[in-house]
Amino acid sequence: MDISFLETVWFVLVGVLLGMFTITGGFDFGAGISLGFSTEANRRDFTIRSIAPFWDANQVWLITAGGALFAAFPRAYSQMLSLMYTPVIILLLLLVLRVVGTEFYHLENNQKWRKFWSGIVFISSLLSAVLAGVALGAVFDGRLFVPYDGFWDGFLRLFTPLSICAGVLYAAFFAAYGAIFLAVRAGDDEYASSLKKLSKILQAVLMCVFIIYAVVLLMKLRQTPQYLPHAAFGILISYVCLSASARFVRRSKYRSAFVLDALFALLAIATHCMVSYPFIIPAETVNAGLDISAAASSPTTLTIMLVVAGVGVPLALAYNIYAWRVFRSDKTGNESR
Repeated sequence: MDISFLETVWFVLVGVLLGMFTITGGFDFGAGISLGFSTEANRRDFTIRSIAPFWDANQVWLITAGGALFAAFPRAYSQMLSLMYTPVIILLLLLVLRVVGTEFYHLENNQKWRKFWSGIVFISSLLSAVLAGVALGAVFDGRLFVPYDGFWDGFLRLFTPLSICAGVLYAAFFAAYGAIFLAVRAGDDEYASSLKKLSKILQAVLMCVFIIYAVVLLMKLRQTPQYLPHAAFGILISYVCLSASARFVRRSKYRSAFVLDALFALLAIATHCMVSYPFIIPAETVNAGLDISAAASSPTTLTIMLVVAGVGVPLALAYNIYAWRVFRSDKTGNESR
């Protein structure tokens, strides 16, 4: 296979965009998951109020990642969507439900209805995280090249030990990351102590889930021993980062823990990209699958889109930074919209 520099750049860029969605969307999805552990109306109000200013800016990265995949690797895009049609549709419906729940929560004054809509946000956030993790795990596990017969067989083939662990890991990361985000925003408010206790528990759960996932991943990579050193190194660095974050959480240094959790996510995604390269859709068979050269657009398209990305990505990042700076210290009790 003949891999060009442009194709490699776009492979890295798609990975970066996926990482940006994970670390930006992760905390607001995680905040939504934390609603499942909230029994107080004031804490639910605070959580929804914390999500509202950020969710739209964070979803930009998911849209951008999808657009980049379509523009740079159209064959991979079509293959992923056609073979994962069901989980993609379910995920989109869950994302819509999540937005509806967030918006309708603000429109209701009745506490029963507010509790109902917060439950919708919790369920949709949790299932979205699990399903996204399962889908990514299935792609990495080479399940898109497994023959299937019928609708349900095509859906169920995505569930393997690795993809299921990936789904649980994604949800555990979002939950812990979101709890830390809320602990940062809560400061010394009345519900700060319960959020800080929750973040400590969820961070410990995340570490346990990551260890299980790492074991399953390394067992899978025994078939390709040439990738084991890269994977082992990435896992080790990610675990060190996660351990440091857990220590900061125990010391109530939540801003540092938040940054380290974000770094952990980027390192984990980078490790998977490094192991799968040059295949954008790996297969179960060694050195098989769809490589970036076969999946890529023409050099002209890649060049033009790289210029567009050079303008669009900094603008999206600037929008995220602006939203964070404007709403980072909102503790007024007003519903920031």
